[in-house]
Amino acid sequence: MRAPTERKLHIHTPSRRLMLRGYKDESGRCLHPSTRNTGAFRGPRRRGPARHARIFLPGQPVPETGIYEVIHHRGHRTSHEVVMHREDLFPVCDQCDTRVRFKLIRTAPYIFDDEDFVEEK
Repeated sequence: MRAPTERKLHIHTPSRRLMLRGYKDESGRCLHPSTRNTGAFRGPRRRGPARHARIFLPGQPVPETGIYEVIHHRGHRTSHEVVMHREDLFPVCDQCDTRVRFKLIRTAPYIFDDEDFVEEK
């Protein structure tokens, strides 16, 4: 019977930048903090669901009440955030007309659509 041999553990200390980007170390262990040392690689964290990356055009119905980024054509104005209500239509810009674009930043319910704030009739 062989006597057990003592192994030395090599502890790799990655840079903070590598950890935050979700890289693996040379042994294949995931360095991303969201894995909580399970070893499962999930890749870098995304800010939100892919639907938030959709671009909307003037005249289209607003799919969800929330905060939208307004992106103007050729930068006559810097982008800014606005609140849009579900089922309204995205408007045209006075300057760039139908070339303005809208991007959902975050959904946010309209207060008077909440059951606790609906006025009784």
